[in-house]
Amino acid sequence: MALRLDYSHDNETHRNFLNGQPVVMHSHHYLALITKLVEDQDGINAPEILRGSVEDTMRVVFEDYIEKSGLTSAQDRCNVGREYYSALGLGKMVITGDEYGGEIRLVRSHLDEGWVKKWGVHSKPINHFTCGFIAAMFAAAFKKPSKSYVVTEVASIAVGDPEGKFVVKAS
Repeated sequence: MALRLDYSHDNETHRNFLNGQPVVMHSHHYLALITKLVEDQDGINAPEILRGSVEDTMRVVFEDYIEKSGLTSAQDRCNVGREYYSALGLGKMVITGDEYGGEIRLVRSHLDEGWVKKWGVHSKPINHFTCGFIAAMFAAAFKKPSKSYVVTEVASIAVGDPEGKFVVKAS
């Protein structure tokens, strides 16, 4: 399955769209700074707020694309998330799993690589954004409600691992 990439720009509002959904072009600096802000917050569970926000936002994007494309297989629906991840410049992921959970390997990660360039190797995984993205991808692929999957980052480029690894479990 190849993701259809219909980019457009509204000259009146100066907004960009990908497949009819609004998108913002960003840099690794921006994503790393947002993550640093989350990491620096104490007592408000900021990583969960970021994960939940990404899950809610991306779920709408995935479901819209899946519906408009008439995708019926879980693998094709899951590939929508994988291909969006690459199309948005976030990195390259390899997915294995089913409706009960799975594993995602990040061969490349825009966020992790940006973190290392900006602040060096970190002491713990920091890719909360991708955790939310993966949760949305699995929920959309397997037609489950939001918050149906718990995603745990168990290896990270930001801590010096050669690739990222996320474990997905149905909750």
